[in-house]
Amino acid sequence: MMKYFYSVAALLLVLGCADTEQTSQAPLLGTTWNLAEMNNEKIQHPGPQIPHLRFEAEKVTGNDGCNNFFGGYTLDGNSLKFGMLGSTRMACPQIKDFDMEFNKMISATTRYRVSSNKLELFENDELLASFLAAEQS
Repeated sequence: MMKYFYSVAALLLVLGCADTEQTSQAPLLGTTWNLAEMNNEKIQHPGPQIPHLRFEAEKVTGNDGCNNFFGGYTLDGNSLKFGMLGSTRMACPQIKDFDMEFNKMISATTRYRVSSNKLELFENDELLASFLAAEQS
């Protein structure tokens, strides 16, 4: 009986010391997602702003590296489709066509995946862009 007791106590001690740390995952909604890669290339932010997305209930806001944008989106499981987006119209010649490529990527998005602190946007099975969760203050 005592042998059984020590075995159970040892098992509980081992289980209690096991690594219980779980990786936290940034939520899609309420997180600012900074662009890290687009078209399989790491992004060196060329414009006055860091390109980013932020999803809230029923709306998305962000910046394409030059202009702020806003609009709607729909989620259905891991499907994501952006609606019509409005934006400011600042001129940013230093970024060349980057803002147009960013907006083209947004329009082509059909699904997403969040893994840890990374948001990936896809057109079907093709990875379009990767975003990293911004530090939350």
